[in-house]
Amino acid sequence: MTSMRVVRWWDSLPRATRVVVVVLPVLLAAFAAWAFNEVIGQDHHQFDLRLYYDAINFWTSGHDLYAYSQPDPVNIELGFTYPPVGALLMTPMALLPYPAVLVLSMVGIVAAGAAFVYLVLRERVRLPKPLMLAAVGVVTAFAFTLEPFRQTLSFGQINIYLVLLVAVDLLVLGRRGSRWTGVGIGLATAIKLTPGIFILYLLVVGRWRAALTAIGTVIAANLVSLVIAPAETWKYFTALMWETSRVGFLDTTMNQSINGLLARIDSPLAPARLPWLILAALVVVVGFWRARRAALAGDELAAMTLAGLVGVLVSPVSWVHHIIWIFPTMLIIAMQLRRAIGELAADTSGYRSSDGVLLRRIAQVVGYSMLMTTGLAVWCIPTASLMDVKDWEYERGGVVLAFAGSVQLLWLLIALAVLPLEKAAGAGPVARAPRSPGEPITGSTPVTAVDTGSVPAAARANRVVLPAPTSGAEPRS
Repeated sequence: MTSMRVVRWWDSLPRATRVVVVVLPVLLAAFAAWAFNEVIGQDHHQFDLRLYYDAINFWTSGHDLYAYSQPDPVNIELGFTYPPVGALLMTPMALLPYPAVLVLSMVGIVAAGAAFVYLVLRERVRLPKPLMLAAVGVVTAFAFTLEPFRQTLSFGQINIYLVLLVAVDLLVLGRRGSRWTGVGIGLATAIKLTPGIFILYLLVVGRWRAALTAIGTVIAANLVSLVIAPAETWKYFTALMWETSRVGFLDTTMNQSINGLLARIDSPLAPARLPWLILAALVVVVGFWRARRAALAGDELAAMTLAGLVGVLVSPVSWVHHIIWIFPTMLIIAMQLRRAIGELAADTSGYRSSDGVLLRRIAQVVGYSMLMTTGLAVWCIPTASLMDVKDWEYERGGVVLAFAGSVQLLWLLIALAVLPLEKAAGAGPVARAPRSPGEPITGSTPVTAVDTGSVPAAARANRVVLPAPTSGAEPRS
């Protein structure tokens, strides 16, 4: 194995210094994220968590779960909108006082966010375990400066748990060829319908057993809810699941789906259904075509991310806190930008304007830099703050204002089209081919599989590989 300087440097440090190297960056990053959110973020006062808590207590005291509602400053009033499976899983909240539920929720969201960051990060980075722990801590702090993560914590939302179930399914169980692959996707779909897009993804990439397992899990979970809560289950699936108005007004900037853009254009009227169906079908075709390419190349992270973006874009309602998939999107783009900069810096072909390779490398660096810069702007700052426009002003704002309030949606569409799929990540540790002295670790050198299973070699070429040290022996290639 090559590029062992970091490992040897780590081995040479005293134990106390190692602790500082791991802990200090995480603490500084957490403080910086907290300070940034205090200045930029909006406090939603755990609105959704409070709704869950009160609705569950209302239900367990003998009332109709879906009859509960509470006032909302934007949507007038909101009630419980999830399938009964979600309500059943939340029933333990009724046994605890709200302050305890609040603490458990905030700790759970941060922990689930860190677990998701770890699963995503290890698809592109290999580090010694302590340094990986530090990297996960720092990157998790960054993730919670992004609007979807920040709003999830501020609302007390459950979306981070759903994406974690999907990630465990595809990046852990799927990697191992487990017969249980699909259970996480099925359970997430039973809790909230939108993760069902990943069942379609499994079918598109030809993972029939996992798709059937996911479908079976959805059916089994809802049969359980039918036995325990027959009235609520029947009511939800025969009537309530089709009433999109129950989740709030569709034309607010919080709704960054294609349907949300159409709602802003048509406001105050309901959005036209035919344009939405046409645009959604186009997004599904393009997105799943690219996801299938990534999956067949072994780049499960890019494939999963593309499927997640498709789900966000085509859903009738995609509040900003639903769009957790923005994190792996930005990570993939950042890694590709890093690689493109390294290739451009190493280019020795000269500066002839006719050099197509050089121009392509310059275009990649410029393009990915612009995408990252605009991404940081639109995903770290609330859209309403960016545009300085109140949601109710779209009614007389026209098409231009409707698109201005959809900058996050437009960014997602561009990312769906250009998310890099070449030289992607695969499963298992890899060893690099020997490199010349002084060569930077760019992730672009060829790799040799050590324990890769069935993942194609071409799909493992963009990892940063720093193997964990072995005690008592010099690492060998």
